[in-house]
Amino acid sequence: MASKLPSYTQGNLALVRGMTSQIAAAAARYGVPAEAIAGALVQERFDQTDSLTNYARMVGSSLVAREFLDRRFIDGRERNRLHPTQGASDIILDKYNADPNAMTVGRDIRKKIKNPLLVDYGPAGMKFQNAIRAILNNPDDPAFAQYVKDLYSADVALHKGSDQALMASTIGAYLREGARNYQSNMSVNGDLTTGIDAWTRLDPSTRNALLVQFYKQGPTPKLALKNSMIAAQNGVPYVPRIGVDGAGATYLANEPAIIRALADGPASFSDRWNAINDRAGRDYQRSVRNPADRFTNPASRADVQPSVDLNPGRPHTFRSIYGI
Repeated sequence: MASKLPSYTQGNLALVRGMTSQIAAAAARYGVPAEAIAGALVQERFDQTDSLTNYARMVGSSLVAREFLDRRFIDGRERNRLHPTQGASDIILDKYNADPNAMTVGRDIRKKIKNPLLVDYGPAGMKFQNAIRAILNNPDDPAFAQYVKDLYSADVALHKGSDQALMASTIGAYLREGARNYQSNMSVNGDLTTGIDAWTRLDPSTRNALLVQFYKQGPTPKLALKNSMIAAQNGVPYVPRIGVDGAGATYLANEPAIIRALADGPASFSDRWNAINDRAGRDYQRSVRNPADRFTNPASRADVQPSVDLNPGRPHTFRSIYGI
């Protein structure tokens, strides 16, 4: 008999209630359901504190991210003494460009240790590698305006969870990749139209659950690829499955709670969209009017995530303990 799937707590859902405007704007821009964006965020928050092991991994990842930020600022100051955050951003961009296709499937602990861009950052658990790709590929997104040439500050904001528009848009952009990934896998004989049609025929809740599953797992696992190849050989669309006890299934069990949390936001979509545009504009103008803000070290103000005690220490001593 299958065990009962867990329920999201009110604490897990609180972040969604506080950022319905940002989620709605990202959903509209990237053509993915708001429920999927909210589900990915809530599932990440749920997983981070679901067990002592997961909590330890989250703390360890935060430590590695903090160490990466501190070191990049120091290196950036050496590279550009007048604009250390710009120097740090240039270094981060160089690292990204050295392997723009870097990815993880599942935990891939060794890859994360070697490449801090693949570590989960902040309450959204967004890998900075994916966030950089989203920012560079979508420079017209108001949520990304102030970060296109300031990747370091984007990293700080993700780590702190201080910019809800940034979190929502990076999730939205990544889930759009997920939808395209599923559509490609579901295509017959390389005809993408068949994959798009097969994806569209799935009921909305299933699509949302699969996108949440993609957010947690990353690109197609080997078993799914094998099943996709078998389906293609038989001339039929591959139908992705939702794990019986994973992120997708947990989302399905909690979808009504997600919908209720989203309903707690502003009723008018135009109000939501204008709110996020106005906020992005104000933030950008502040950065222009106060260039000195960009010369300080945001990491020095990057306090730990809410309710998480990042006990100072050498991050590398935690890697073997937390398995990040």
